[in-house]
This record gives sequence, C-alpha cells and structure tokens, in this order.
Amino acid sequence: MKICSRRLIAFLISFFALCAGFQVAAATLDANAARNLISDRLWQQPQAHGSGQIYWSWKSDGSVCLRTEDKNSKCADTGHWKLEGNRVCYDLTWWGASMGRKSACFRITDKEKGPYEALQDNGFTLFKFSVVK
Repeated sequence: MKICSRRLIAFLISFFALCAGFQVAAATLDANAARNLISDRLWQQPQAHGSGQIYWSWKSDGSVCLRTEDKNSKCADTGHWKLEGNRVCYDLTWWGASMGRKSACFRITDKEKGPYEALQDNGFTLFKFSVVK
C-alpha cells in the first residue's frame, strides 16, 4: 500500500509539473510579438534589492540603454540585443557582471493580470517588468 501511495504521489507531482510547463509555454510570446514589445520601447523593472526602478530602453537598431536612476537619466550602461528564435538576448558593457546578468537570453511571458516576465531557459524568472511606452 505504501509503495502504491508513493507512486501515486510521484505521478501527481510529475503530472502537475508538466501541466504548469504547458501553461508557461502557452503564455510565451513568439518572435514577432517579442519584437513588437522590444523595438523602441521602454521597460520598467523593480529593483531586486531596495526601492526604485531599472529602466531598459530597447531601440529597433539593436542597441539597449540601461538606466538606474529614472527613465530620463543618462545611461548607466549600454549594449546590444537581438532575437534568437523566440528568445531575447542582450549583452551589456559591465552592468550585472557580479550577478551573472551582464548578458542573458530569455523568453517573454505575458501574465495578462500582472507584469511581463523574462523567463530563462531553466524556467526561472530572470526579472519582471512592465512596458512604460
């Protein structure tokens, strides 16, 4: 009986994990939708530690400007971005190097009732953001 119960629990955990994965995949933007959300747009990201926001200015020419003070401040760092399939990949000059975020690739998920998420290939959220313009 214990073996049957353990197998049932393992099956249920696997089943729900698989279902959750399908839900994430369904909410992931395709390349065209991602490009429309990036090109010449400004994103606002809550700072992970402390108050304030980080602002990402994505230009259609493939350049990106990261601002850490306010949306009109001077770029704290600059870099480039590109689409690789449905993934957005960016590479900055120095910002985020100590946290392993100087460069990254992610998919964008639309949560509909909340902010967008930058989702890493491992399924973890890199950061959440909203579009300012």
